[in-house]
Amino acid sequence: MKTFLPYLALPFFAVSAAQAQQAQPASQAEALLIYEEGDEERVWITAATTAQIRYKSTAAAVDSTDAKIDEFQSIYIFEPPALTEAIELYQARKYSEAKDKLAAVKVAYKGIEELADNPSTLAAFLELECLRKTGDLDGLAKALESFDKAGLTREFQLRQIELYAMWDAVRTKDWGRLENICNERLKERMPGFQRAQVGYCLGLALDSQDKIVPAINAYNITMTADTGASEDITRNAALNSMRLYKKDPEVQTAIKLWGTPDEVPNSTGHARLLEAAALAELFELTLGGGTPLPPEFKDLLKYVPKTEPAAAPEKKEPEKKAPAPKKDK
Repeated sequence: MKTFLPYLALPFFAVSAAQAQQAQPASQAEALLIYEEGDEERVWITAATTAQIRYKSTAAAVDSTDAKIDEFQSIYIFEPPALTEAIELYQARKYSEAKDKLAAVKVAYKGIEELADNPSTLAAFLELECLRKTGDLDGLAKALESFDKAGLTREFQLRQIELYAMWDAVRTKDWGRLENICNERLKERMPGFQRAQVGYCLGLALDSQDKIVPAINAYNITMTADTGASEDITRNAALNSMRLYKKDPEVQTAIKLWGTPDEVPNSTGHARLLEAAALAELFELTLGGGTPLPPEFKDLLKYVPKTEPAAAPEKKEPEKKAPAPKKDK
């Protein structure tokens, strides 16, 4: 069941009629009031504070009722159709379109953002995620200045707000600080999609400090943490890794010696070259998310080990049966 977060003071309902009209949201939130005895009442909430809610018994009703929060066991707010539509766009990775609709929902339900899991705060949170996923870190930093997390209740949401400090270090290119933040975060248990973010940001920090192999290892966390579901950063992690493989002096030596008498199959450079080739092949298959392998990495496919076709089984001649011994008459 959904419950209320701590609320602010009561005077909200003591304002004048004109002020109340300005304070009410453009949309009213359909909700279910659940009483201690288990009874339920479907209502349309128009305003809320830390102590009280104002609601109507029907969407078209003129009169409103004020009630204290502690009269209810919990309050469940139904997801508005406009928010559902925005979430569908978000899940389809249409972040620019989703962001515009989320911004509208955020404004429409302004005035009830003190309620737990309210549409306004949820829309504002997903708007932040759209900014992050499209790489608009300046926009993310600006939006965070006015964001109030009070309406969020889920652990992953609250952790994501904390992870924005990591993304801000990416924005300001504070690589040493970013490396420290990421290393501390990797000690924590978290969902795969957030672990993928930490691995990617750590990769950026190490990459920018020319720590080639550690950066590749960090990017690998991104590609494996949630099996590539974080498509945007997974694709970038794969591209950055291939660039670093080609930059590695040992890999460059392995490329020069490939197919020559001086080739050293057991060398570190040779092993990394095979890793780079496998990554290029995997990018074409899945990690690229439909994006073609860039021309500068096409040559890595030459080093994918050739698999010998399985030999056809030998055809055996049918065994000839020995003639049965003749019986004496």
